[in-house]
Amino acid sequence: MTNGKNKFKMTTELFLCILLVVIFIILFFTAGGTQGFFSAQNIINVLRVWSYLFIAGIGMTMIIITGNIDISYGAIISVIAIVMASISKISDGIAWYVFIPAGMITGAVLSGFNAWMMAKFKIPSMVITLATTQIYYGALLLFLEGSIYNLRKNWTWIYNKANLLHGYLPLLVLIALILLVLSILFFKYSRFVKKLYAIGNNRKAAGYAGINVDRTIIITYVIGGALLAFTSAILATSGTRVTCTVGNNVEMKVIAAVVVGGTSAVGGSGNIYGTALGALLLAIISPALTQLGISTNWNDLFTGVIIVSAIIVSALRNLKAVKRV
Repeated sequence: MTNGKNKFKMTTELFLCILLVVIFIILFFTAGGTQGFFSAQNIINVLRVWSYLFIAGIGMTMIIITGNIDISYGAIISVIAIVMASISKISDGIAWYVFIPAGMITGAVLSGFNAWMMAKFKIPSMVITLATTQIYYGALLLFLEGSIYNLRKNWTWIYNKANLLHGYLPLLVLIALILLVLSILFFKYSRFVKKLYAIGNNRKAAGYAGINVDRTIIITYVIGGALLAFTSAILATSGTRVTCTVGNNVEMKVIAAVVVGGTSAVGGSGNIYGTALGALLLAIISPALTQLGISTNWNDLFTGVIIVSAIIVSALRNLKAVKRV
């Protein structure tokens, strides 16, 4: 049994090394003969994309480890953005540390509702989150005319002005780095994460072992939903207008980052290091294509190919694990 665990650990480490090599290869080719890829502004932009993908990926990693998924992330991000923008529009005196907690509560409630529906009515996560995606987007379009306009300066401050190190480190990127450290420690030492792996490997056995499966999954969704407030802030605070579709298709990029990072699509395995690297890989694809003179229309195609490749690798790893057992 120990030998099997060691082999799996070696496989995971090898997978992460391969992912690192791929990232370095992309950076190498974009550095040669191009201008601007490693400029300060471009690096900041890449870090911003990495930040929102990684922060959302923390919760998605936990969810997928349990063998579930949440494809309503994009819709929840949009709802959070509208809620936070509405609060910030009340007065210039309302700072980001007021409307972001409000966004965290909104995300926790909406994502937690998904998990509660799954637990209460035994509905598969794919089905319920597909349904709530339509509900959340539909509600936004019903109560708004597509956007919130003419937002106050306090809204764009966090994106344009909240920078450290003479403007080279955006506050939201720093928050993402802090969350990276905290999530690494959480995944390494938390008993809660061990429950997630147990549920993903064998849900019934986890229940027999005394784990409250439904409650654990609901908490997981709540955590993931709360973290989406930071993702929403990164995506929505760059201008004085917030649309109802600001989070459109973000869920696919987040799922891609998690799966590319080595988290098994069927649950039971995964780690936060891989998610961080997967988010970085996806963050550099679009600017890399631009610097190489390739149309960004290829971005979605490359992302899809990467996802399929990661799923195939994940499936092969699962087959090997089954054969060893």
